Amino acid sequence: MDIKHREVVQWLEEVYGNDQIPPYEKSERSINILHQLMTVSKCSEKNAKLLAADYATKTAEYNAEGQQINKWLESVNIKPSILLKEGQEGLTAFATSAQVLDVHIPTSTNIILAANQLEMEHMQTVNEQEQERGRMCQLLELNKAVGMKIEEIRSIHKQAEATWNQQQEVLAKDKKQEYYVKEKRKDYISDMNYYEAKLNQVGMTKNIMHSTLCKQWAQLKEVEQQVSSLETKLKSYNLPPDMTLAEVKVEEARQKLASLMSDMAAACKDND
Repeated sequence: MDIKHREVVQWLEEVYGNDQIPPYEKSERSINILHQLMTVSKCSEKNAKLLAADYATKTAEYNAEGQQINKWLESVNIKPSILLKEGQEGLTAFATSAQVLDVHIPTSTNIILAANQLEMEHMQTVNEQEQERGRMCQLLELNKAVGMKIEEIRSIHKQAEATWNQQQEVLAKDKKQEYYVKEKRKDYISDMNYYEAKLNQVGMTKNIMHSTLCKQWAQLKEVEQQVSSLETKLKSYNLPPDMTLAEVKVEEARQKLASLMSDMAAACKDND
């Protein structure tokens, strides 16, 4: 509150200057109202100063512009006071053209040269616009080609994604099949262990296992072949199956052989 009061007193002293400040109620409400009034007054004063500064700037600009126009008119020996309305309008248009063309001495030659320069700049600008338009066309073509390439890449991406999904499905099926086979293998091993335990309980040995029986069957076939071969060879000897008869047959053959040998020896002697 004391700060606001001091600010209000200072503002009143600035407003009244050397005059005496009128008496006022020094209550809190009065101080607040005076403080708000002080704030509004200072803001208005600040805006007024800015507006005055702007007016002063514009006045200086207008004065400079007037001096420039007077200088141009003096260069062509023309006074604005002797011109009619149409002349003043033409003069204004002439001055505007000179300002647009940035001509400091508004003679016909300078304005024509400036107009030619402006025309050349205009043509250069048009050429640059044409070049820019050509570049834009090239960019559009490039953008179109890039768009087509992007669409092609998207298509390839979709195909690759579809192929990947198919492979994932096949892989999932293979995993399921592998899991199924593993579970079946576990079941078979469990069944084998169970039945082996049962067979061991009834006195089964490895001699009657399937692999052993297959091996013995192969050996039996081999023995049968050997027996068949021996029987064939035995039949060629024309011997009886009994051992005693066979010995008799052998003895008879020996005697017959001895008799033949004797006959041959006798025949040999007679020939001598």
